[in-house]
This record gives sequence, C-alpha cells and structure tokens, in this order.
Amino acid sequence: MRCIAVCGLFFLVGCVTERQITVSARPGDAMITIDGTDRGPGPIAQTFKFRGGDDVHHVSATRMGYASQTVDLTKGYDQPDLLIQLEPQKKTLSFHVTPLPGVISVDGKQVGDAPLAETTLVLPFTVDDKNQWTQHTVTASRPGYRDATQVVRWDDPAADYTLNLDTMRKDLSITTTPAGAQVAINGQTLGSSPVTAKGFAFPADPRTGKYLTQRLAVSKPGYDPIQETISWDEGRTTYHIDLVPKSKTVRIQTTPAGSLIKIDQQEIRTDESGIGTTTLTFPPVDDRGDLKTYEVVVSKKTADTEWIPEELTIAWDNGKTDYSVTLQEVKTRPVTLLRPKAVRADEGWQIIPETVDTLAMKDVTEGPAVEPPVRITDLSKGSVIDTLTISPDGQLLLFTVLLDSGKHDLRSQMQMVRADGTGQTTMIGDGKTLDITPCFTPDGSQIVFSSNRGGRHMSVWQLAANGEGGVTQLTSGDTTDLWPNVDSDPKPRLYYEALVDSRPDPRLYMAQLGTTLRTDLTQTGGTQPRVSPTADSVLFILVNEKTNKREIYKMSDRGGGAVNLTNNPDFDYFDPVWSKDGNKIAFVSDRSADADGRHNYDIYTLDLLHPDKPTRITTNGSWDDNPIWDPAGKYIYFRSNRGGSWAIWRVTLPK
Repeated sequence: MRCIAVCGLFFLVGCVTERQITVSARPGDAMITIDGTDRGPGPIAQTFKFRGGDDVHHVSATRMGYASQTVDLTKGYDQPDLLIQLEPQKKTLSFHVTPLPGVISVDGKQVGDAPLAETTLVLPFTVDDKNQWTQHTVTASRPGYRDATQVVRWDDPAADYTLNLDTMRKDLSITTTPAGAQVAINGQTLGSSPVTAKGFAFPADPRTGKYLTQRLAVSKPGYDPIQETISWDEGRTTYHIDLVPKSKTVRIQTTPAGSLIKIDQQEIRTDESGIGTTTLTFPPVDDRGDLKTYEVVVSKKTADTEWIPEELTIAWDNGKTDYSVTLQEVKTRPVTLLRPKAVRADEGWQIIPETVDTLAMKDVTEGPAVEPPVRITDLSKGSVIDTLTISPDGQLLLFTVLLDSGKHDLRSQMQMVRADGTGQTTMIGDGKTLDITPCFTPDGSQIVFSSNRGGRHMSVWQLAANGEGGVTQLTSGDTTDLWPNVDSDPKPRLYYEALVDSRPDPRLYMAQLGTTLRTDLTQTGGTQPRVSPTADSVLFILVNEKTNKREIYKMSDRGGGAVNLTNNPDFDYFDPVWSKDGNKIAFVSDRSADADGRHNYDIYTLDLLHPDKPTRITTNGSWDDNPIWDPAGKYIYFRSNRGGSWAIWRVTLPK
C-alpha cells in the first residue's frame, strides 16, 4: 500500500521508488560517502529513493593506500548489498639497466623472459596495517655481476630508475708458507704475505658472462716464483700458496765404483752400478735467498786398498743433477819403524827403543823403465829389520831383527840368509840380548857386532861367521860402542863409534885388534864409521849444528882433517858404504821428492872422482836405507818398507 500510496502521489507529482541497500567497502575501514555526505566506515544501511529513471545516487569509498572509487546507483540497481572493492594505488615507473641488459625482478619475480635494457612497469602501492606505505624491491641481475637493487616507494619523487650492474667483488686473504713472500695480482703488488685486499673486483666477460681470471703471483728470494689463476671461485676469499724449495735428484758416480757416499754425514744408497741417487731440497738459508748446500764425502776402503776421501759441495748449481768423484788411491801405507836410539841420562849413555812412523808405497816397483827390485826376505808380519851387511864373497846377508819386549827392554836376533833369498834362515844368538850393527871382517871369517851382553854398556864383540866357537869381547869400559867394522890391514884395526858417559858427543875410535889401545880419530867426533876396502880412508857422519841434518865426510884411516862429500846441509845424508874397489860409495838421502812432493829416503851412489854428481838408485817413494854393495858391483841390497813391511831388497845398478 505504501508503494501504491507513493504511486498515487507520484501520479500527482511523479512515482517514487525506494531501495533498501547495505553499503560496505574493502578494506572494511574505508570511509564511505553517500551523495557527498561522509557516513564513516561500512556497512551502512541506506534507503535510496529514485523518482525517475534518471535519478542517480553517488556512493564513494576512500582509504589511504587505495585508489578512491565511486559507484553511481540508479533505479535499475536491484541488489540489497553494495560492496565497493578498493584497489591499491598504482604508479607507472621506468627502469634502465646498465652497462648491459639484465634480468629484472620485482619482489623476486622475474619480469619477462629475457634480459632487458629498460622496461616500464605499473606497480601497485598500498599501506600496511600500520598505515605505512608498502614498497617494492626491483633487482637487475646478470651472470658475472653483482645484483643492482632499487627499493621503490610511492612517495619517491622520480619515476625513472637506473639499475647499475656492478663488477663482482670480494675480500681476499692471501697467505703463504713461508710467510713474507711478495704477493701481486695482475702485476699490482699487494705487499708481503699475509695480505688482505678489500673489495677486490672480479669482472666478467660481457659476451659470455664468465668471470675473467686474475693472475696471482707469489715470489720470495730463494724460491721459484709461483703463478696461479684465481677467479670468482664461488665467492672463495682465502687462498694459501706453498712456496716449495728447489729440489733435484742427484746422481753421484764414483771411481772406483761402489764407494761409500755420505751427504751431510748420512749414507746414500747406491745401485748395482755403484751410483748413489738421492733427492735433495735447497731451501733458502737467509733473507738474500742463498740456498742450502750439502757436503758430500766419498770414501772407499777394502782389506787390501784404501783411497783418499774426497769432499764435494753440492749446491743448486742451476739444477745440475749428475756429479762424478774420482778417488785417488792411497799409494802409501803406514809402517812403524823400531830402532835403537842412544840417549844420555844422568848415569851415562844408554840404548832405548824408539818408534818412528814411516810411509811405504804399496807399489814396490821402481817405474816401468827400471828392472823391478827383488825382495830377499819374507819375515813374519810386524818384524823390523835393523842394519844389514854382506859377506865379502857376496853369498850371505847378515842382518838383525829388533824385538821390543817393553819397558825399554830392546833385544834383537841376528839372522843370516843367502843373498839370493833362497834356502833356510840361520839364527845367530839366542835373542836375549841386544845385538846390532853387525859387520863381516874382510876375509869373511868373523862377524863383529855391538852388544849389551857384557853389561849395561854396549861393547864390540866378535864371533865366527860359521857360528862355531865362543864370542869374544873386543871393547870394554865406560863407553857405548856402536857400528864396528874391521879393515883389511895386515894388522887388522877396529873402527867404531863410541859414546863416552862423560861426553855429550859421539866419538870415532880406531883400535888395533888384540890391544887395548885406541885412537880418537877426529876432534869433531862423528857416527857410523866405515873403513874403505883399501884400509886408507874412513867414511863417517856429522850432524850440521844449524840445520840438524846429517852429512857424509871422509878422512884418513889415521884420522885428522875430513872432507865433506855431500856439502848440502838442507837435506839428510847418512848410511855411507864403500863399493868393493873403494872408488864409489852408496848412501841414503832425502834430497829428492817423489811424485807427491814428499822428500823420502832413497839410495844414491857417488863416484868419488865426481862427488857433485850423485846418482839416484831408488825412486819408489818408500823408506829405503842401509845400502850394501854387492861385491860384484851388480846390485845394491837395502832395507825398505815398500809394500807395507820391512824387508831386504835388491836393486840392479844401472850400467
């Protein structure tokens, strides 16, 4: 009826239609305005009257963060509810990517399917529950570059944005072992390790997007420089470089093969061919980069042979690996010489044992151009021959072998062998006394020698060469008598060296056999008297007081003035003996050097008509002394340590 009443009235003034509509908005707290009147937030129940088909009511909803929206209601709207859905604000923005196109993402969502150099986007903006404007994060990315990120806000004054793709960067930490090495990247020095480089750039190839490599160089004196390439390496920041010392595998070849090789006192193994191989490292030993060196000692010794050790320094030598060492064979052997020595004590002269270290050549020859010498004796190991003599007929050699029982108790054993070395050895005496410096009488029937068998002093004794009969004492008294020999005078005379207890110097005496009279032959004294075969001259030795060297003199058989036959005080001359005809002498001297420069004792001969031109007979380099002429003048017999033991040898005289 109401509608009719309205219609009746409408008939008079026009028909009016009413609609009951509930107005609301989203978000729900949006402010609603109806026909210009603010009604507050919905829902709002409102009766709308429509007087005609053109009648319109304006319903608006507004809220911060959203675009306002107005709905025009007409008579034809027949729904009971009106919901106004507000949309966020929108802003049209432009983005430019530099230096190369990149993939653009908005809030993590990619825009388009390909990298873009620029794009225009319409982005929504609203507010949160605290009425704070929301914002968007726009990112441009490209392989090999750091993401370019831009936060976009509603109230930004600009609508154009540039997204700069920056080179990838990372903080580098570079260490080395050992520390202190110079570090450089692409030629740019960063300093001594450990070093850091903040924000170091790692650009990429624009075409491929792959990271370009950087040249990392590390150097330190004494080490080989190291270069490595580094790149982005998935963001790796720490790098460590081990500087490896120089090293090489050395091969040491020795002559003779199989020698013992020690490097810094450590033995090196050798292979079947005798070559030693080992790997050596050469770290620096100082800040200058000087490299370690190794000391090599090569040696070899067998039961029969020894070589002189050689030392070698192995340095880096620009990487040299092959070394060779040649050992020189030890051509000598040490041989001990035991000999009687006269010393003067408070109670007078006495003979004591003295040991001397001598060197002997292992090679017993005299060189390729000389006939090899012949060894006459072959005594037991360690035997020491003292002096020797030969029978006037040249058939027998007489010599003494010294025996040291300790505590200055020196003894000897006289022995006799055939001059050619054949046959058995004849022992003379019992070896319980010291019997030395034996000599045959000119007729060969007797032997005179010095012995302590009569008491404290050494005196001269005589026995038959065939060993029959007793032993006769020829001298006595307070002297020590040595080096006896008898001349060929019809009335034989005895010549000998005498050490008088009351005097410090040795004397030379001559005595008629069978008498007690003796003659002191020279005021200067001397040692080792040797009377000539013609019984008119005597050879003897004097010591030069300035040089302490021995020299050979000759005087009359009656004594008196003497002539110096050697006249060279810089060298030693001793053991003079006559040839059978008395025209020559043989002696010992160290005047000449061997191949190694040593002045060893050799046998010489001298023609008395030309005393300034001695002839060297032995050159071996061993200790040769006690020469004895072969009566036939073909050989000289002598004592030598050549070969490593004392023996009697025979050498053929040059023609």
